[in-house]
Amino acid sequence: MNATIKGLITGVLMVVLGLILSVMDDNKATVLQYAGTFIYGLGIVWSVMSFASATGISQFGILFQQGFRCFVMATLVLAIYTFVYWKTNPEKIDQIIEASKVERLQTAQHRTPQEIEIEAQQTRKYFIPISISGQIFSNLLVGAVVTMVVSGVLYLRGSTK
Repeated sequence: MNATIKGLITGVLMVVLGLILSVMDDNKATVLQYAGTFIYGLGIVWSVMSFASATGISQFGILFQQGFRCFVMATLVLAIYTFVYWKTNPEKIDQIIEASKVERLQTAQHRTPQEIEIEAQQTRKYFIPISISGQIFSNLLVGAVVTMVVSGVLYLRGSTK
């Protein structure tokens, strides 16, 4: 099984977890969000380590490429899921924006209620693109770090043999 397929499996597992989290109580969901990051990291480790053990290759660049393929595919699956989720749940966007607006009204120091309402309208307009881009950036960053660490460890272990 290649790294792209492993990334697809990892992404699908994270989507399943996301669906479970979307129906859970917020207090429990917050703790389980870390499980998604764990699954993501585990999928990358699985991809790189299984490739290294199957081929005997310990070159950093080749190992990194395997992790890269995995985390890019998983990130793509998650980006699509995020888009579909927010498009099919606009009421959740409204709830988030309304809660933020209430909090801003309570703590407003140099903003009028009209300015806060304009901010809320702008947030509503750009909520989905900002949400997706934030998720893509954070997943790519975590994926690159995990891949770099796993590939580096396997490279160092292979170069000492």
